[in-house]
Amino acid sequence: MPGDVNRGVRLSGAVMAHPQRREAAARLAGGVLDVVTDPDPGGRPSAFRTSLLAWSSIPGDSTHHFLLHDDMVLSSTFFQRAERAARAMPHAALALFAFWNSRNGAAVRQGALAGARWVAGAGEYTPVAALLLPKEVAEGYVEWAAGRGDTWPDDVLMGRYLRQARVPVFVAVPSLAEHEDLASLVDNDFQGVRRSPCFFTDDPPAGLGEDAVLDDLPVIPFFKRGVAQCAVRVPGSGRWRDLRCEDYLAGLGIDAGALVARAGAGAHGALWLTAYTMGVVHRGRGLGDARVVDEALATMGPGGLCHEFSGRELGRLSAELHEVARAGLEAGLHDAARPAPEASLGTGPAGRPPHAVPSPPPVPLIAALGPSATVAVSGAETFVREHLAHALADRGLRLAAGDSGVPVVHVCALGWSPDADPEEELRLARAAFAGGRGGVLLSSVHVYPQRKWVDEETPVSPAATPLSRALLEVEAAAPGAVVLRLGAPYGPGMPQGGPVADLVLRSSLNRPAPVSGRPVQLVHVQDVAGAVLAALERGVAGRVYNIAGRKRLRMGELAEAVSKAVRPMDVETSDEPPGPLVNVERAEVELGWREGVTPDYGLHTFAQWLAYESDRP
Repeated sequence: MPGDVNRGVRLSGAVMAHPQRREAAARLAGGVLDVVTDPDPGGRPSAFRTSLLAWSSIPGDSTHHFLLHDDMVLSSTFFQRAERAARAMPHAALALFAFWNSRNGAAVRQGALAGARWVAGAGEYTPVAALLLPKEVAEGYVEWAAGRGDTWPDDVLMGRYLRQARVPVFVAVPSLAEHEDLASLVDNDFQGVRRSPCFFTDDPPAGLGEDAVLDDLPVIPFFKRGVAQCAVRVPGSGRWRDLRCEDYLAGLGIDAGALVARAGAGAHGALWLTAYTMGVVHRGRGLGDARVVDEALATMGPGGLCHEFSGRELGRLSAELHEVARAGLEAGLHDAARPAPEASLGTGPAGRPPHAVPSPPPVPLIAALGPSATVAVSGAETFVREHLAHALADRGLRLAAGDSGVPVVHVCALGWSPDADPEEELRLARAAFAGGRGGVLLSSVHVYPQRKWVDEETPVSPAATPLSRALLEVEAAAPGAVVLRLGAPYGPGMPQGGPVADLVLRSSLNRPAPVSGRPVQLVHVQDVAGAVLAALERGVAGRVYNIAGRKRLRMGELAEAVSKAVRPMDVETSDEPPGPLVNVERAEVELGWREGVTPDYGLHTFAQWLAYESDRP
């Protein structure tokens, strides 16, 4: 393949394949590219062995090398665009393909909307099905990755290496390659149909230079597993947070539920909301090529439902889904052009059931709701405290120092953090609520005695265990606080011990092993944040509310949920003696709180955090 010697760029490439698909790889190589086959085809299914061999076999005179999987189809301008892009961004990793339901795929859609040629990677795995690397980066990856083949998949390893090596990643708009619907030889068929977010055999915006790069996306809406969600960049870091679109929009003062109801999108409301959010975050940038934008919208619905429907079923739904996405984007672009309403703290109508028993009248802990409200967040440094601080700031609240005298949200880590020390937790609680200060205390359902069923009126004194005694002492230190007793909190950043984290990790790495534990009532950190917001507005000082999922999951049920949300696996489970089933009706009736995060979304996003953000080797 000719390179531009004057600019110091010379490309080489290879197609990697299992020996069973050598002929297909040779056809794709076309006598121009090398073909590299699995050195151990009888071994455990893995693309890592072949990719490491391919990245180790770069010709000596090459400056950049790209690697293709054998089930890819190339655009007619693949080689020309790849070479021009290497010349324009010689030190970057260039993903020439992304999957349609990924963060990177969603970034491609935002890039299409803005008229970009390339978008910065979205902080997840690096797509390796069609990837171009500078030679020295490839050599660094081979050295770093050697010996890591039994850990994460090769796309996760590539993403981790590039972040550690501070190599920028950019993703092509439109994609320069498309994925064929062939059976996976590395056990990835559980992911469903895997296509690009936007692919053309030709190049609609052919006159646009490769230096048209969109690299400042703070929010990336995407539709995955039927959920409207956003990747939100953490300012001042390379990290990202996952939020549901409804939570992100609530921070802008937008009632997502009311919007979807008015839109009449029916069963496809989540798709409409994702496209609407895409229009909102576009924030008045110019619009790109209409053909490219429309193709990006056409793949949004099928990509977000490919885990549930077959390719044939998605084909039948595609026109309907396309229209829903178009309508959502148009509404979002329209509303983004209007002045934003003032954000409010409210979490929606209480939805008090007709049989609700009378409760004490709430006295808001924050006198002036809205963006001028101020609150402090205190407690040991835990994933719950970090998420709460972000969530309260998302809703427009100002965060003050712990000793500033404003209402405090205090997180006690006893009951779920292995590092929590009872004496230190009591000291922190006393400091947070000194002088009778009001606020919200996050405690734990581990305060309850061993019974089949408990609610907030169940006697908890005298304490039955050292843990319950320590929790009661913490609660006594906050006599004027609204107390939220949490089930088992989980989500991104959670401690990496215990059956939930263990099952998710084993599923992610395809390493099944026996797991034992007590049945759990999970509560996702996003739902914890929703309960805190509701307590600040409608909670009664000195009153206790249980915050947990209604269903208690046995280990077998938890393993089944993880297998569905992350990766299928057969695992032996056993249940330890269960704790009590915790009733959560009071929070639903008095606070208007509802469990909103499904285990599928919660477990999947935790698995993503483990792979992309954690330091788990």
